[in-house]
Amino acid sequence: MVFNRLLGYFFRSEPNGIATMYPDLDPRKLEQFLTDQDYQRIKSFDNVYILPFASQNGEAEQICFGIGLSWLMIRNLMLLSDISIHGPEDTPDLPYEAVNDMVRSRLRSSHVTGIANFNSDGYSLQVEFHHPDRSVITTRVHNEDFKMFLLECSHAITHLIGSKSDDLIVNRWNVAQPRDANSLVQLGKIRLDFNREQMIERAQAAQKLLDIDPDFIVAMWEIDEEIPEAKQKFLLGLDRDPYNAQLCFIIFCATWLSKKPQPDALQYCRKAIELSLGHGKAHMCAPHAAYEPQKMLRHSELGYRLLPGNSFAVNNYTIALNRTGSPEEKRILLAEEGISADPHDGGNYDRLIELYIELGDYENALAIAEKLQKLYEPTINKRTLYCLRQNPMMAKLIDSGKYDPAADNRRRIAELRQSIERKK
Repeated sequence: MVFNRLLGYFFRSEPNGIATMYPDLDPRKLEQFLTDQDYQRIKSFDNVYILPFASQNGEAEQICFGIGLSWLMIRNLMLLSDISIHGPEDTPDLPYEAVNDMVRSRLRSSHVTGIANFNSDGYSLQVEFHHPDRSVITTRVHNEDFKMFLLECSHAITHLIGSKSDDLIVNRWNVAQPRDANSLVQLGKIRLDFNREQMIERAQAAQKLLDIDPDFIVAMWEIDEEIPEAKQKFLLGLDRDPYNAQLCFIIFCATWLSKKPQPDALQYCRKAIELSLGHGKAHMCAPHAAYEPQKMLRHSELGYRLLPGNSFAVNNYTIALNRTGSPEEKRILLAEEGISADPHDGGNYDRLIELYIELGDYENALAIAEKLQKLYEPTINKRTLYCLRQNPMMAKLIDSGKYDPAADNRRRIAELRQSIERKK
């Protein structure tokens, strides 16, 4: 299987300072690694959320422990080769009591939930698996030894979700684990204490935890890529935990400059997928930095399949289909699906407007553009701005004042009205 490259980092230096993980591979061939067999396998993967192992009625320390443990399980179970585990950025901090509501709202996903505790008798996890087509199944893990408890949790959840591990995966489960329960508690506390906007405070708290427990690289997930020197920290973290698929994806986000081609960024999506075949975000983003993104359509499709309800995945798949001249009707349905999934993400509005213009249907294009304008004025919606800023180039243009989405869309509305008048 093409993914079975050694994980050793045999780097060569590049002018931009980013090391190359594939020194013997022509950069133009870096994106050619998905076999037909693996593509077909990944299409059938279940996608699973691992929710916080915490009750809303629990004590503060136990809640933090359960949140930290769930993040560690995301890292460990991403290494399974027959399942797709959602990343931490997509996993809501919902308590055990809220799982039924989430299950009902995400009928195309499975969910792992439960309650974790630790006391003088040891460490325990009561865990449940909610599959949309099956009855809920449960199991319990208990051990007095912390390291054995973590390993048994990984085994138990793997069995619960119907997956399987091997010696290679188990060996990787023993790398970069927290040294004690307090590390999990502190990670959970960071999750609870700081919101998305508190980047600096969150990063400082994460660094403090890493200073105490330098091998617990999962804590780096709390450092935003916009923090100065974040990328350097991530690269050092990957040296300590070379099996951290999510960190590979984070390094892609910190490296990608919204330009094509960019093999120094793409290599981290490839590495994430080699470690975690079902990493939806890595599949979704890999074509962004490719020499020939039109040849990576299957990655865009996998991102769409593995991330149901994700407006970014819908948008990216629609863009990929645009490149291949897919039927307009299919692309219109996709863009409408993206708007329904997240009415505040402007990307799918843009796709729908472009498609209607392509068809010469200026009336429908105008109607969508006017709906989009309501997200920009009188004040831009916070979620809409967040979505725009996911493109690094766009974020720089907005910060510099060179791009005003409200003014740009206003001009488009005026042009569409003129086009309608000309047709009369």
